[in-house]
Amino acid sequence: MPLTIKNEEVERLVRELSSGRKLTKTELVRRALLLYRQREGQPTRPRSERVRTFLEEAAPLLEEARMPDKAEREAILGYGAEGV
Repeated sequence: MPLTIKNEEVERLVRELSSGRKLTKTELVRRALLLYRQREGQPTRPRSERVRTFLEEAAPLLEEARMPDKAEREAILGYGAEGV
C-alpha cells in the first residue's frame, strides 16, 4: 500500500535524514515509526510519583549538607577586610 506524504517539511526531513544515513526513505520511516511505537507503548509514571521518587533520593543528600557560616558566605561573595 503506497504512502503519500503531502507535507513539504516532512518530505524534506525524510530526504535529509535518509541521505545522511544511507537509508531508503521507506526504511527511515519504518524505523521512526517503530521507535515512536516503542516510546508511546511504555507506560509513564504519574508526575507525582516521579517527584516523590526524586525527593526520596535527594532527601538524604540534603540532610548531609550544611549551610555556610557567615565567614564562608562573605568569602563566596568576595567580601574581604576592606569590603567588596
